[in-house]
Amino acid sequence: MTQTNMKLEQALEVQALLDGQLEAGRKAEVERLVQDDAGAAALVAELQSVSHALRTHESPLAVPDSREFYWSQIQRRIAAEEVVRDRSRSSGSILGWIRWLAPALGVAAVAAILAMRGGSPTTLADSSVMTFRSDADAITIHWLN
Repeated sequence: MTQTNMKLEQALEVQALLDGQLEAGRKAEVERLVQDDAGAAALVAELQSVSHALRTHESPLAVPDSREFYWSQIQRRIAAEEVVRDRSRSSGSILGWIRWLAPALGVAAVAAILAMRGGSPTTLADSSVMTFRSDADAITIHWLN
């Protein structure tokens, strides 16, 4: 792209002029810039050349199915993903409660045992401890006997 002493903003305005997307107030100023500035005129020539080459040499792509078919496929996939996400959220909340509830019940059980024994804690030598760990559920259970 040929740009001599042109700012990016000016180049974008020249491109907008060629695309017919420039507002009327700026159109006259940019047309004047193209007439007065050799860099802007070269940019216009280059952009017109590229546009012409794309229109004449690019073969049209024919898609075997309709636009509606593709959009229906996209909508089905989005709906299926939403169902999966909703299921994972609802099952995740139950697992979250279990992860909080299991340790709380363990603490309550230990407190109940201590209360029934008169509040005097036993030493580890006086009791046996069994431990269960589930990596899948990310919980550990200690059973004091």
